[in-house]
Amino acid sequence: MKNFKLSYLYLIALVIITSACKKEEEVPRGEYASGVIVVNEGNFFDADGGFGFYDPASSEATQDIYQKVNNEIISGTFQSMHTFDGKSYLIDQAGHKIVVVEAETFKYVATINSGLNTPRYMAITNGKGYVSNWGTYNAVTYTYSDPFIAVLNLDNFSVEKTLNSEAGVEGMIALGFKVYVASSGTNKVQVIDSETDEFVDGISVANGPRLFAEDGNGRLWVLCNDYVTSSLSKIDFASNKVTSFEIAGSAKSISANGDGSSIYYSCNPYQAPAQIFKIGNDATFAPQEAFITGENFYGLGVNPTDETIYVGRSNGANNGTVIRYNTDGTELDNFASGRFPNGFEFRK
Repeated sequence: MKNFKLSYLYLIALVIITSACKKEEEVPRGEYASGVIVVNEGNFFDADGGFGFYDPASSEATQDIYQKVNNEIISGTFQSMHTFDGKSYLIDQAGHKIVVVEAETFKYVATINSGLNTPRYMAITNGKGYVSNWGTYNAVTYTYSDPFIAVLNLDNFSVEKTLNSEAGVEGMIALGFKVYVASSGTNKVQVIDSETDEFVDGISVANGPRLFAEDGNGRLWVLCNDYVTSSLSKIDFASNKVTSFEIAGSAKSISANGDGSSIYYSCNPYQAPAQIFKIGNDATFAPQEAFITGENFYGLGVNPTDETIYVGRSNGANNGTVIRYNTDGTELDNFASGRFPNGFEFRK
């Protein structure tokens, strides 16, 4: 009888555990779990940036998804966004804040509005967030001073430490427990050890490093632009070698395809059509001919699933347009966006 009771209790416990697992598996995903998030920077002085959503399956575009979900306008100038562990961090450079939302639903979670000053980009590793900040703006000299990296506590959404940085800190990327920081006012990529939260190295690249892409062989590509020349620098960690290629002027954006075999980058040369280039990850020289040409290209992204190319086009005072291109560079279609679409996040 005793063994029967134990077996009966065990069976009940098993049923409860199994039911709980099934309920957990059956929780529906959010409306924005699968598709493309469009980051609309907005005009710096108007703070009219926001976030759109595009569903490739239905070809439907939705504008201002934050307002749709939270019934309020998200006022700001959004340089970028970063998603990690079910949260999306919306980085408002003009408002000196980061708005945190649930990634799949875009429901408001928190605002980080202390300890930031013109935040630009974010990387996450070792349970912490790292945010590049330009620092204090001088309206007389039109320059920024006292740039820094803010170290975020992701449990309570606060800045717990700052690291004084080089001028013009821009793009960031985490590889393992190291954080790589593009210091656009120099020719250096700074390296942070997330175990100590200290700068531990500096890698010399071409002048004006701004943004990163990682290729399929673990090498780091750096898009550089010092307003005179533009370059690509490739950092090979295995050989400790940096190779740089001069490219067309006014380099703007960079993105890798899904397997990292190709790197795409955009340039907006003065008084010339905007251009998208494609370079193989083992290339020894930069391509001379553009893969795609157009007008007023602003943002660039490559869907890692099917390699569809998304290009944000600015339309001045009007809302922007996102143009989708095939892998051969032919235009697929386009859809409306907010002002100055500058980036994309692809979700499966």
